[in-house]
Amino acid sequence: MEVVSAGDDGLVADWRLVHNEIIPTDPLSTDDIRERAQRNHLEVGYLGDEVVGCSTVRPPNDETPAVTVIARVLPPYRGRGFGEQLYRRGLAKAEELDAKVVETIVLGSNVEGLHFAQRHGFVEVERYVLPGDTIPFVTLRLSTHSWLSVADTEHVEQIRQDPAYRAGGVLHLALEVIAYPLDEAVEGTTTQVRVVLHADGSIAVSDNGRGTAVRFDDGGVPMVKPIMATRDLRFFADPDSPRLPDGLPRAGMSVPIALSEWAVHTNHRTEGSWTRRYEHGMPRGALTAVPADSSTGTTIHFRPDRTLFGEEGVTPEALSAACAGFATEVPIAITQA
Repeated sequence: MEVVSAGDDGLVADWRLVHNEIIPTDPLSTDDIRERAQRNHLEVGYLGDEVVGCSTVRPPNDETPAVTVIARVLPPYRGRGFGEQLYRRGLAKAEELDAKVVETIVLGSNVEGLHFAQRHGFVEVERYVLPGDTIPFVTLRLSTHSWLSVADTEHVEQIRQDPAYRAGGVLHLALEVIAYPLDEAVEGTTTQVRVVLHADGSIAVSDNGRGTAVRFDDGGVPMVKPIMATRDLRFFADPDSPRLPDGLPRAGMSVPIALSEWAVHTNHRTEGSWTRRYEHGMPRGALTAVPADSSTGTTIHFRPDRTLFGEEGVTPEALSAACAGFATEVPIAITQA
């Protein structure tokens, strides 16, 4: 597929053809598209002489700080990777714009489009109906993790089989976990982090933040954001992932959990408290309600897998020295138990 910017009238006409076929409830004129091309980045995809799809990258504006990335493919060409190509190009453009938030918009009746967005880690944040219409538009935001499943078996197995993810040893695993409450600290929701190095070699990282995000289905059953056993879409396998204080790239929470004999995720939110156990990276048993704490926060308690790391541990001195490399003013208290 060849992709070109929608500049001249012929390209504008082809972009319009795709848009109006996929979004018949909100057709655009040629003048509408010319005006959009002045403020947005528009592209058209071709397979030979045939138009395949189009894309839009809308920069942030006064109404929203998000960069909006929309990829559309005509029905006869779906399922052949063209949408993926347009989407990836759109994400690259969003990165050029230094996007802090990425959103997409899908017509509510476009089931394939909604599934595509969800598979790529977008979660619904809003539905709205234009005046005179009955079918809603769905705004979705790119999340750090996909909510489609509590665990990604292939992803966990990939980590356990690839020795590269063991580089840095137990110290690196601890830094991967500690990085998460420090993410929250950037938003001002976490003011302290506590690390306990246990005599059995396990490590517990606790914070006083909001707790891991939770959703409830129509029956009121909770689902905690699946940070433990799914890929972190910001970092995993990204060559440009930020470095942790040990100099190794950040890959996400799923790495230390996959490389642990067991891990327990305990989550205290204003709307409830829950815990779940993991073994070798995979959940064991259901999400279990626990008594509410006096405050909110998250604890990740994990035991690095001795079949992979032997009896290797980490000392308070080594961990303290490494944590000094985090760019944060939040205190990280390290103790032994």
